[in-house]
Amino acid sequence: MRYRNSTRLLFTALVVGAAACADSTAPAAGVTEAMLTRDVARDAADATVRDLSYMGGMEVLVGMPLTSSPMSSTSGLGNCTWNNAGRVFDCPDITGPDGLTLSRMIGFYSGGTSQQSYDALTTDSLFFGAWLSGTITETGRTAWLKHARLYMVTGLTGSETARTWRGEGSRDDSAHVNTDDVVRTMHIASEDVTSNVVYKLPRADFPFPQSGTITHDVTVSETTPNGTGATSRSGTRHVVVVFNGTRTAAVTVGSTACSLDLVTRALSCQ
Repeated sequence: MRYRNSTRLLFTALVVGAAACADSTAPAAGVTEAMLTRDVARDAADATVRDLSYMGGMEVLVGMPLTSSPMSSTSGLGNCTWNNAGRVFDCPDITGPDGLTLSRMIGFYSGGTSQQSYDALTTDSLFFGAWLSGTITETGRTAWLKHARLYMVTGLTGSETARTWRGEGSRDDSAHVNTDDVVRTMHIASEDVTSNVVYKLPRADFPFPQSGTITHDVTVSETTPNGTGATSRSGTRHVVVVFNGTRTAAVTVGSTACSLDLVTRALSCQ
């Protein structure tokens, strides 16, 4: 897959390093700056919740324990196959109930050196690659998604007390939106960074990230029809999502403050 292969360059950088404002053009009747900000906030909120689901799903796939006990084996890899050239496991694509297709890749490391299998005594970090694509339809919004994510999770040696996730990725999303009584099409391109997102163990007691951030640097454009054709508005937004151990994460989009429920995905902005 071309999209998947194009992100492999980030993979080496992550292994080695495992260790805005609004700026818009073309004011458009129908699409306001506030609407542009809300659309970006909604898209970033959805992407953030998906990021957390990737983390949980990858841990389940590999068989990482939900308590402080070290992982015993890699039997959970199932049909994943060893890729000797990439020194990782390639896993079969899966399609979720929402119709989105997820491709996955997994690697084991000790001191930055790849391992062909997990070792409870020496494996100190795992690499995860995730590529999501497909169409999803929600109330007032149909979106076409293409996401790439490369993660490293550390803190795995011996009896664990916490796991730390770091990573980079990109999104190329389009959507048809009908909210605020305005029908519009939108395109979002985003560069995303996961920084020191910490999960404490056991997960049953600490289901939400204790700390860390996910940032989204977004370029957005929207077009809405008018009586003589169509008008467009475009701009950039810097989005920061901050975790604090609760189900509610703080979100800022430029200077706009919001809160995100990590369970229901409900987003509220000032």
